[in-house]
Amino acid sequence: MVRDSVTNVPSLGGPCAHITLERLAAEALTAQDFAAALKYVDRRIRVAPPPAAHCFVLRAEAAWRLGLSEAALADLEQALVVDPSDVGANRRMLSWAADDRRRAAAAQLMCREANPAILRAAIAELRRAGGRHWAACCVFDNDVTGWVAWTESLPVKISLATEDGTLTSILEPNPFHPLASADVLATTFLVRRPPSVAPQIVTLRCGEEIIQVRRVAPNLASTVSLRSVPHPSTKLGSNVDPTVIVPVYKDTRATIECFESLDKARRPLGSRKNAFQVLAIDDASPEVGLRRYLSELAAAGKIRLLVNEVNLGFVGAINQALSEISTGDVVLLNSDTLVPPGFVDRLADAARSAPNIGTVTPLSNNGDIFSFPTPNDVNPMPGYDEIVAIDRIASITNAGSAIDVASGIGFCLYVTRACLDSVGEFSDNFERGYLEDVDLCLRARANGFRNICAPSVYVGHHGSKSFQEEKRGLVLRNLVILDQRFQNYRQECRAFEIADPLRPARAALERALPWPAEPSVLVLASARTCPAVTDARIRHLRLHGERAILLLREHDVLHLRAADGGLPQATRLSLAPGADLASADEILMRLSPTRVELLEPTPPPRLIELIRGLNLPVHRWLISDSMSEIASLPSETTLLLVPSKAAKAFAQKRWPNRKTVLHDWATCSLTLPPLSASGNSLVIVPSMPSPVSLRTIRTLADRLRRRAPWLPIVIAGATCGDDRLMSQPNLFVTGAVAADELGKVLAPYNPGWLLTDFEQPAFGHPLVETTKQAARPVAYRDWSGGALKPRKGDLAIEANVDAAGLVDCVVDWITPL
Repeated sequence: MVRDSVTNVPSLGGPCAHITLERLAAEALTAQDFAAALKYVDRRIRVAPPPAAHCFVLRAEAAWRLGLSEAALADLEQALVVDPSDVGANRRMLSWAADDRRRAAAAQLMCREANPAILRAAIAELRRAGGRHWAACCVFDNDVTGWVAWTESLPVKISLATEDGTLTSILEPNPFHPLASADVLATTFLVRRPPSVAPQIVTLRCGEEIIQVRRVAPNLASTVSLRSVPHPSTKLGSNVDPTVIVPVYKDTRATIECFESLDKARRPLGSRKNAFQVLAIDDASPEVGLRRYLSELAAAGKIRLLVNEVNLGFVGAINQALSEISTGDVVLLNSDTLVPPGFVDRLADAARSAPNIGTVTPLSNNGDIFSFPTPNDVNPMPGYDEIVAIDRIASITNAGSAIDVASGIGFCLYVTRACLDSVGEFSDNFERGYLEDVDLCLRARANGFRNICAPSVYVGHHGSKSFQEEKRGLVLRNLVILDQRFQNYRQECRAFEIADPLRPARAALERALPWPAEPSVLVLASARTCPAVTDARIRHLRLHGERAILLLREHDVLHLRAADGGLPQATRLSLAPGADLASADEILMRLSPTRVELLEPTPPPRLIELIRGLNLPVHRWLISDSMSEIASLPSETTLLLVPSKAAKAFAQKRWPNRKTVLHDWATCSLTLPPLSASGNSLVIVPSMPSPVSLRTIRTLADRLRRRAPWLPIVIAGATCGDDRLMSQPNLFVTGAVAADELGKVLAPYNPGWLLTDFEQPAFGHPLVETTKQAARPVAYRDWSGGALKPRKGDLAIEANVDAAGLVDCVVDWITPL
């Protein structure tokens, strides 16, 4: 039987707790206990491992059934971010949405949906958008099957192109097909595949218009080579110019800019310096102006050009180009990149620095682990002149540097001829556009080649110009294939991100670049500073138009990070004994600081010494009671700021002779549904996980279970013992909660009372300050010492009451005798 409340919850601890939560949510949905389903799946989404798309679909279903339509659609959007091809999310989006999201869902369902009724609804939606034909196909070793629907009275043909020729069939409409109607023709098809060692191309046409093109992998033998072949050093000195291969499909403007940068990169013509060939592939581009531009470049002798009548996709276009180039190294380059002068020569120098190097990848603004200044992020695309300037400095600061990586990335990938001869062409088993480059690099490594990054080269990359919203789905499908071939690759990537061997190169580059001259505020924090408080303060500074630089202390190191994503991001300063603080002062002054804000409760003496050396105003924020004596900083330059009235009263009581300035931090609004007459719960909102709060919550749960066994307790947030707490029958833990979603999270629990700020002072904490606004009775420790009058119904507990006394106060408040 499905539980109809948060009581009597089965054990949700252990490594499989997330599976149990998903099962309970599904069972509750089946039993139409939508409130219970929402509770279970909401916690599932907030705990490890990261939720899959179906988890958001479960929560969307529960929310929709409860009438929370906006929350349901937001969850469907999140599900489609995780996996754009998820059938459950797209089905619901097609049914529930009333805008363009329906159209996107319909397009996704075309090749994945098997239910004819849903397909008919999807086709109707696409027809309203101007669509005239639709198709889906499945590829097997011996045949290709699928369906096609169309609206014109034109013949539909399917062709299979092989190395021996093209087989074409005319498809007759079937009036009894499930997708057929008065004005829609439809039929199924099956095309036999002859054995082939080469890729084959399936093309569907309606009249002269192409409906779908599908490049399929060979069905006779794999083209993937894992053989180890010698790569003699004689090839390192080859006089054959490298060839830059650029597949082109869409985005005329970005492509023209790319080729213009390539032209500048190899001037002067005829010189052995910066000499390389350019081979472009017009992969059946639908943009007439782009095709004309490529033809003009070829006619002028600036590029070699291959023109495809049908789109082969990234893999097909690259492999086609590789078959045309039998000698010399190659550079695989996306058409949405901007390259600096000399980039090929410097990539080649890096490749020739050791005989076993197979691939080289440069730094970029948008290159996953190769991204600068922030790795694994899409940094803003610089203009051409800025790219050239960054690259020029990188060529000096990181000259001769070669850093081993698991694999390169194909936005700009230099591949040596020895490596190509060893691994062969790209695999045809991947969906178009993503991870084929990773597969090639991993095969190269299996054959004894190294993949390296050359941080002395910087290339600009727009990113996802070809596929945009399709990217996530393509990556997910291709990851499945990659996992089958290289099972440890993802774990290796996570280890690489933690170790971050590229950080010194990024730091050297960013320290050599000019930093923004805009005035900034230095915000010092540490592991002892609540991250939510730090984030809140930085957000407030940005809202007021101030540039914030976070200085995060970890032991004897300060990490510098600009909150706006600009420089610096990777620079670190040492506070260790013997470190040159004057040099640190000089680096910090490059940020044009106007003041220093201290959020760290107890800065060490070396940090205090560094702050004093800056000769800047210091704003010391009171966010906890563990703040060290403020006398360690000169009073004439140090201002004590408090983020709330409670903090001001606390400061005046502790330092009666010290002037304090109140700066109220903006808090999130908290909206709760009307209070139900029965089934009210106690909601506890801890400021952060701690052993102290865990013990208090357990004691309170025990007391309330004896006094009021009917009363559910909900922890809105995370603790350091969720599993132990949830083993108690009257207690449920939601998992980590942000202040701006607190109202949505609490809505299903019918909160009658709230308890927060009961551990140590957490002034300015977004969750605490938001909770205190609730239109419900709220209990909390009164850090003001009675200076602030509580709201009617609230319980202000004396600050010096011990944990047992606090529990007694709360129990009597909720269940008076």
